[in-house]
Amino acid sequence: MTLARSRSAPPGPAGYPLVGVFPIARRDPLDFFLDCARRYGDVVSMRLGVHRACLVSHPDHVKRVLQDNAHVYAKGPPAARVDALFGDSLTVVDGDRWRQRRGQVRPAFQPGQHAFFAAVVARASAEMLDRWRPLGERGEPVDVASEMRRLTQTIIIRAVFGEVPPAEVHAISEALDLAVAHVDCRLWSAFGWLEVATPAGAKYRRALGVVNAFVARRVSAARGAGSPRGTLLAALLDPLSDAELHDELKALLIAGHTTTASALAWTWYTLSEHPEARGQIEQESRDVLAGRAPGADDLPRLGYTRRVIEEVLRLYPPTWLTARTPMEDDELGGYRIPAGALILLSPYVTHRHPAVWEAPERFDPDRFGPESSAARPAFAYFPFGGGPRRCIGSAIATTEIQYIVATVAQRHRLDLLPGARVTPAAGLTLHPRSAVPMLLRQALD
Repeated sequence: MTLARSRSAPPGPAGYPLVGVFPIARRDPLDFFLDCARRYGDVVSMRLGVHRACLVSHPDHVKRVLQDNAHVYAKGPPAARVDALFGDSLTVVDGDRWRQRRGQVRPAFQPGQHAFFAAVVARASAEMLDRWRPLGERGEPVDVASEMRRLTQTIIIRAVFGEVPPAEVHAISEALDLAVAHVDCRLWSAFGWLEVATPAGAKYRRALGVVNAFVARRVSAARGAGSPRGTLLAALLDPLSDAELHDELKALLIAGHTTTASALAWTWYTLSEHPEARGQIEQESRDVLAGRAPGADDLPRLGYTRRVIEEVLRLYPPTWLTARTPMEDDELGGYRIPAGALILLSPYVTHRHPAVWEAPERFDPDRFGPESSAARPAFAYFPFGGGPRRCIGSAIATTEIQYIVATVAQRHRLDLLPGARVTPAAGLTLHPRSAVPMLLRQALD
């Protein structure tokens, strides 16, 4: 079908004058978008404030946006909502700038960098488990959401910069928490785009100041004396200017912990809810590792652990929503998509598409066996995005999660505190809305 013959506008909810569906969507974004896809189909038109938006959920249409016609689709205006966190980094730039930057940054994520990163993950995980030991002995619960943030923040700080004093790691971690929480609040605020002086805004700017000053000091020191071999800073030092380096490193600090922390928190919650899967992970860890820390050669043998992680990422994709803007008219699902429209892609919604996923709300790691995975459309599952702009750190992130799960499962069995209720919050990432209190049990021998 040609653009001239395509239908003019997809169906969708009417919403209110001026604000469209924004007041409805912000109450429960996950249920709202999922309901829209079920009611109106694979391409849903809606007005989100000043934007005419289309929610696109069928894997074939997602593939067109992210891969087949990716050159037409830019990150566009939505990226401006997070520019203070990500600057002009690879995450948000478009066109020739993106292509050049991707080429400059790619070597930092090649397999040669993985050995150093694995050592960082191993050390930080061992430190966390040592800290947990007395808590488990006393029967004190831990907030797994907070613990996973601290762990992944420590990992990314050391992976990027090398050895950093514990007090400085703590200060940067607190600043990152404040900055991300503030952006989470603004994303669904009716007035989030307004620059209004508030106490929360002042705390946010101070937190960003802490992060910016830390990155600037480390970049300056590295220019003078070099950076420890194996660090991401060392790998990026030569191809990037100071300003480019600053933006990329800050983006790494944010994106390098928020997504993995969310995925790990949901993994422990899901395993607590599905003890049979937890038992299989524990048995696999005993059979493959026999009490030792996993190495790179062990991870392919931890196949069930990997399938559990992939299923958790299906149900709770950390990057639950992303957006693109077509630079010229296009067609999706037989509908004309005008240049400048806001195209919403939601892994959370597509990962539940009834034409692809049987009983999509059911937890079933066997969906990710080789035969089942090969039979699915390519973009039925895209927790790390896809096409040319697929997350450059996706392989490292998945390895990090698998390593941590296998390591912890050998020592502890995490049980959700009785009476605790865990619900998702759709912010910068899809994370637990509040604490995830868990009791640390001794893993079975």
